[in-house]
Amino acid sequence: MATHWDPVPFTVDAPITDTINQLWRPVVQQGGCVFKPAEHFEVAMLNLIFHPNINSTSIMRADILYDSENCSREGIAVSVEDYAEKENEICGEVVRLLQSQEGCVRIKRRIIREIIPRNQEKDLPMRQSCLLLSDDAGSSSILYVPHGIESPASTPYYHPAVSGILLRYTSASTDSDMNTLQLFYRLFSRSQLSIALPNRLERTALRLLGTAHKHSLGVMNGYQKRVHHDVVIDKVSFQDTYVSLKRRYAHRLVSRWVESTDPKKHVFEDLAIAAFLIELWRDQYSERGSAKDNIKFVDIGCGNGLLVYILIMEGYSGYGLDARRRKTWDTFPIHVRECLREEVLVPHLCSDADARSPNDGVRFHDCRFPEGTFLIGNHSDELTPWIPLLGQPFMVIPCCSHALSGAKYRYQSSTRVGAESTRQNNPLKLSTYGALVEHIAKNAHDVGWVVQREMLRIPSTRNAAIIGVKSRCSDNTGSIWTAEDIVRREGGAAGFFDRAVTLTSKSPRSH
Repeated sequence: MATHWDPVPFTVDAPITDTINQLWRPVVQQGGCVFKPAEHFEVAMLNLIFHPNINSTSIMRADILYDSENCSREGIAVSVEDYAEKENEICGEVVRLLQSQEGCVRIKRRIIREIIPRNQEKDLPMRQSCLLLSDDAGSSSILYVPHGIESPASTPYYHPAVSGILLRYTSASTDSDMNTLQLFYRLFSRSQLSIALPNRLERTALRLLGTAHKHSLGVMNGYQKRVHHDVVIDKVSFQDTYVSLKRRYAHRLVSRWVESTDPKKHVFEDLAIAAFLIELWRDQYSERGSAKDNIKFVDIGCGNGLLVYILIMEGYSGYGLDARRRKTWDTFPIHVRECLREEVLVPHLCSDADARSPNDGVRFHDCRFPEGTFLIGNHSDELTPWIPLLGQPFMVIPCCSHALSGAKYRYQSSTRVGAESTRQNNPLKLSTYGALVEHIAKNAHDVGWVVQREMLRIPSTRNAAIIGVKSRCSDNTGSIWTAEDIVRREGGAAGFFDRAVTLTSKSPRSH
């Protein structure tokens, strides 16, 4: 039985070439599919229906408008009758296509989704029916019926230029080597049958079939997703805010970039972080009116200042601190430039915090902030482990690993705060980055924060956010340490001052 991916083009005899089904074209198939029964295929395909972005980076998400397994009238976001005629027509073709080979074919589940593209300035959303079909022989099919497109020219870029897609899993009763996974396209006109498929349509077919095969194998093998997004903030809210910010700020920021670093990475990353913060604050600080009136922020180690710029332009109050001024600061409006401060941060908890001299020409900040100030640590490096200890609500996105002394340090850890730490009774082995994230989360928990986590949807592998907004009580989740106790437990912070001052004479890091 083959588990490797080895697709081949295929053709079939009647009924695919009969008068009824002349629009249907067989494209590619994979034999020897070991996943059985058909439920493996169905579970995988339903996941792909709910998450079409797995198949295409041009797609942001799918909004489910109707699902026959959850069809209370209150939950329906679309008039399903509007699409019934086209569904019935194309589904009838498929039923007649498959029925002579596989017995009675019936609709097992009906889903109507709206595909939301990532770049809505180039493509509009598209509604699509997704029908799960089953038969008496134990085979299963997924039929995709797009709505609102009548020709290749009217098809959005993120969808193949066809009027229907059929993915069919055929299960042999005894020999798994005979199990097949096949893909058909429904063309817009019969004249297209006489010419070769465009290369892009062939590549798309291979990708769609390959993803279906891979994910079906994953279901059979009990694959469990290790990284979970959208734990703290709803995906739809975040993505809608992100698209709105991107539309208003991305072009200007990229076109006027003055740093030597990649503008797109930094711009789109900070737009996504800003979108997440805006939704987080809206969720956590709107009980007494607008979050904009209830939040003051400080971006610690603000770097190029993009995040500060976006948040201030969106009406939030705050400022950014960094040991070195960036060229980007001068490109911002004056009211934003006034909120970007070149100061060296030396937390007052440092044992050598008093070593700073008032005559050395360097401005210092002791990291004492007004009560309730929301602290942001976006790749703040040496200051990252300090932020949860400063007594203010925060969000940190760790990057480079440092001790409280400011020295580079690799943490060793096999525990996870607020989650199971074992798999089959063995401790999980963490990467260097994972150990850093766990250490920051543990200190935040020990000093009294209810720790929340989010794997941010940003173009970076360093995308773990640790959030502390609410304080916890000393209970069965552990006693609460003082910040001073944490510093002592960590071995102190001797040397931080000297390392912080040294930053003023170094070139800024890329982030």
